[in-house]
Amino acid sequence: MQPSGNRKVTISFRIEHLIGWFITFVLCLIPVIMWARIHPLYTIDGFAATMLAIGRITGLVGLVMYALNLIFSTRLRFLEYLFGGLNRVYIAHHLLGGLALIFLSLHPFFLALRYVHLSLKQAALVLLPNGLLPLDALFNAQHVYHGVVLEQWAIFFGIIAFWGMVGLLLVTFFVKLPYRIWLFTHKFLGPAFFIAGLHVLFISSDTSINAPMKYYILAITALGIAAFIYKTILGNIFIRRHKYLVSNVQTFEGDVVQVSLEPTDLARPMAYKPGQFVYIKFTSDAGGGVKSEWHPFSISSHAKSDQLQLTVKGLGDYTKTLHQLKTGTIAEVEGAYGRFSYKNFKNQNQVWIAGGIGITPFLSMALSLSPDDDYHIDLYYSVKTRSELIDFQKLANASFIRHGKFGVYAFIGDEENGYLGIDFIKQHSGDLAGKDFFICGPPPMMQSLRGQLKAEGVPGARIHSEEFAMS
Repeated sequence: MQPSGNRKVTISFRIEHLIGWFITFVLCLIPVIMWARIHPLYTIDGFAATMLAIGRITGLVGLVMYALNLIFSTRLRFLEYLFGGLNRVYIAHHLLGGLALIFLSLHPFFLALRYVHLSLKQAALVLLPNGLLPLDALFNAQHVYHGVVLEQWAIFFGIIAFWGMVGLLLVTFFVKLPYRIWLFTHKFLGPAFFIAGLHVLFISSDTSINAPMKYYILAITALGIAAFIYKTILGNIFIRRHKYLVSNVQTFEGDVVQVSLEPTDLARPMAYKPGQFVYIKFTSDAGGGVKSEWHPFSISSHAKSDQLQLTVKGLGDYTKTLHQLKTGTIAEVEGAYGRFSYKNFKNQNQVWIAGGIGITPFLSMALSLSPDDDYHIDLYYSVKTRSELIDFQKLANASFIRHGKFGVYAFIGDEENGYLGIDFIKQHSGDLAGKDFFICGPPPMMQSLRGQLKAEGVPGARIHSEEFAMS
């Protein structure tokens, strides 16, 4: 149900969601400022000089973006606090990857464009390797052609890095590949970036003649390479992972499977907050075609329980095989991640809205509520048919224990002949003012409800959503 009439719309932002973006913007702006101090705009004259300037600026900014893109993929804890949750870190990671692709593509394009008015052949040579011989001149500083050959090899590294990074980024954003192949291609992002670092180190440019810029770019490049090594090569050493055993596998209507796991070390189970998610990988002997690869899933169990429970809907090739998991299968668990939890917000007057499998984080939150705390919460659980309700009895029990401070309302689409809308919520929760809203479900549902809430005057800072859409 869509909002109608002339209603007040309030626009607001959460400061903690902007800190990461502000830092990103500043880090990308620094090399531009450094370059402008070396080459004031009033000194740039003519077509060739303008193309050269744009080419150099886009190259510097693109390189910084690429490095930050590698850093954002590490899942380091501090990134969650900078962006307000790991899901937002990956949104930044995705957007920055696209911007890096654009800037890195513009870099050689503008460098080549400066020669177009002289010769198309000369312009094309900027994008093709040439002048790499004699090879002995590369290693002999006394050789008469040492400087020329060194420069051409630096350009050659840049060409390789450019085509490598552009190819990988194109695969990431525009080519639909099976998850395992997509993941494999990402292992080459680091080597391509390393070659780009060699290009920056040896090329004769502003980075070679200006010490502050040189050290800044080298530091950013080193951080990007270190992030790639940490995540891809040394992840098994530095990233803490917990071992669990599959203890039970239960299936529900609508191709939903609930996997229960027990820690192998009962003295040190993984700590997590209700509403968080984990990355999990089952061993190759899981059986039934369950591949041994990492995937993120929300936790649906009580935060104080030693048992870890995941509730998953079969939406893809991987998730549709999870019902074939065998009891006793070993699982590696990494996490927990995410800030989509009622405990992360001071306001204790809340409304939770779940659509379909989006009930998963709310199950964990509902089971973790204490009968004695001061939270007043209404949970709306929207499904198409009544048979799709998952663990509704557990939710009803949690509502009974809370003595009126936790209301649970099921919205059955087929019975209501429509979709969950703001009028249904107002009918049961009354005035929406002063409440925080948590939404998790299909993207169209979340987008619609967010718009309806804002149309009712609910500030955007009071609307929290879990929008984690990875393979």
